[in-house]
Amino acid sequence: MNVFEITNLACTYNEKSRPVLFIERLEIQKGKLTVILGQSGSGKSTLIEALGLMNNTILGGEVLYRSPEEVENVGKLWKKRSKMAKIRRDYFSFIFQDDYLMPYYSCEENVLIARLIQEKIGRSEKDALLAGPIGKMGLSGNGIMKRFPYQLAGGQKQRLSFIRAILKDFDVLFGDEPTGNLDYQNSEHLFEFIKSKLQNKANSAIIVSHNIELSVAMADTIIVLTRAAEGSEFNFELKQENVFDRTSGKEYAGYKDPDDLIRFIKEIMSA
Repeated sequence: MNVFEITNLACTYNEKSRPVLFIERLEIQKGKLTVILGQSGSGKSTLIEALGLMNNTILGGEVLYRSPEEVENVGKLWKKRSKMAKIRRDYFSFIFQDDYLMPYYSCEENVLIARLIQEKIGRSEKDALLAGPIGKMGLSGNGIMKRFPYQLAGGQKQRLSFIRAILKDFDVLFGDEPTGNLDYQNSEHLFEFIKSKLQNKANSAIIVSHNIELSVAMADTIIVLTRAAEGSEFNFELKQENVFDRTSGKEYAGYKDPDDLIRFIKEIMSA
């Protein structure tokens, strides 16, 4: 089953600029960790802004979102603001390279705010909910959760914003370079947490990343955006052969050795 179905999608930063990205066809499977790779300016963030209803970057084509309730045409939701807001509140969760923490709320209040807004947790349940994530991400000591964001280092704030996103009850988690300010170990922990949330196959994650090695190690599906053919009206595109699905263990379809896939991705991204 798919969570998103894309047909002839054209994306742009704004209507006056050259179209940045074209995707003829793409199906994003439900219950999977999908990672989007591509060089700077290739439209990675533009794509997830469209899918996640963060910014209306759709110039043409169709994006269908199969929500738990019904099939939604993402492009048309911008004319239905109340419904769009409901979908973002009830079904989507977000994590970015910037932490976007609220400075006048404690760290604990920051990470629980989405669940409280959804009214899917009582305050008496918070300790049990927080115990695993804050311990795994190294935030359980020295009263960190009672402090305010301005009292923490940048890496700690980034880990807090991740916990906030992962604790929300979501259908799709979107991440835009969420490991950009983290070391490899904490980046790996982040991906492990995401995969643990997808074990029941009921929800999905779509992550933009710059880390090819980590993506190959952790993703179920890898999408690589590459420069469009000469003469195209678009800057970048998605070719069907540049969608890589994990088959089992460390293997992807056509690639038994992950290092071979890493080398190939680096090659097509730099072309």
